[in-house]
Amino acid sequence: MNFEDKFTKDFEEKFHKNLQTIRGISPESFEMIKQNLQIVFKFLEDFKNKPDKTPEDFEQLAAITSRLKPLLENFVDTELILGESLNRQSIAYYEHIKKLAKEGDKEAEKIYLDLKTYCEKFDSN
Repeated sequence: MNFEDKFTKDFEEKFHKNLQTIRGISPESFEMIKQNLQIVFKFLEDFKNKPDKTPEDFEQLAAITSRLKPLLENFVDTELILGESLNRQSIAYYEHIKKLAKEGDKEAEKIYLDLKTYCEKFDSN
């Protein structure tokens, strides 16, 4: 990072820590999350189609809703972190190809010219 202030350093440290945590989630854990969500969605679909909803049904729905809100926030956070990581990797790849193209690598130049139209709007160099 180009900034040397404490806020930026702390932000970068937290970003990388969160990214490592996300990358450390096992495929089995993702499968378990998927299965649990399918159960919840089945309940919600059944609830929606149930003609005679009881007060207990609404209590259960409220309990599920309150437990899903933090989960949704975690998914949104995960999506943002992974998106930022992909963005940084894309920029690094583009900058590397651009450098190789400027050094005369013909294959890199083809790739650079292909990517340039998409990336030049955001290229600060």
